[in-house]
Amino acid sequence: MAETIARSRFAEKDAEEVARAYLSWYRRLRVGCVVAAVALGAGTLAGIFVLNSWTLYLLGLFVLICMGVFVRRRVSREFQTLVDIINVDCDVEKWRGVIERIREHDLRRRRSRELCECYLALADLEELRPADALARMDGLNFGRRSIMNVMLFQNRAVCANELGDDALRDASLAALRELTASYRSGSKRRALAERQLADVELSFKPREAWGAADEERARERCEAAPSHRESVSWALLLAERALVMGDAAAARELLDESVLAPMTPRASQRRDNLLARCRQPL
Repeated sequence: MAETIARSRFAEKDAEEVARAYLSWYRRLRVGCVVAAVALGAGTLAGIFVLNSWTLYLLGLFVLICMGVFVRRRVSREFQTLVDIINVDCDVEKWRGVIERIREHDLRRRRSRELCECYLALADLEELRPADALARMDGLNFGRRSIMNVMLFQNRAVCANELGDDALRDASLAALRELTASYRSGSKRRALAERQLADVELSFKPREAWGAADEERARERCEAAPSHRESVSWALLLAERALVMGDAAAARELLDESVLAPMTPRASQRRDNLLARCRQPL
């Protein structure tokens, strides 16, 4: 991990500012889409009734469909930039505030509401409230093969593991394995699901049972993690492994606050617990 503390473009803004800017952008996009759809619709109808051209009609329909796909992907990409609030800045309080405001705006849309609930459950988990996170995720359904289920099943497994609920943890892992197998071999979804499944299974494996390959994978994931929050999580696992192997000096190096900061409350507590173990006789 780099020692320079990275910050997202939202670091200097409060939750209200971030949510207001996002919702303003979303409203402008919707207005633009409505205007474009009306214009395309009028042109499409004119193709039939004025020009008697089915070619123009079909072309208009095709453009409308493409526009719908583009808008959905554009909204998804813009929303994903907000995730930097928790993944880069590790600011759980701001993350919760932003998602709650977006949820209030999208109460009528089931998919948006459930997406917000899933992200709020992540906030619960990172604020040391795994039971609340599980309760929030109960009943969420993104569709049988939705990629969002990867995060849903993974977070359920993590929460259950922290609560010592082995049955729910194993059931969540089984659901994640089944979902992974349902994706086409070689697809991006399959690759993502396989990586997340392997990551969570390794994190549940007792550190004393890790082999050289496990430790190497953890180091690779720490260096290549897509976010600071995930990189910190891997560093904490490696520090625990170092303690198990009797190397307190290596553990303390991995727990260096100047490298790990910023941290979520959950990561900070894990670090404190490991530092306490470093001070104990091995």
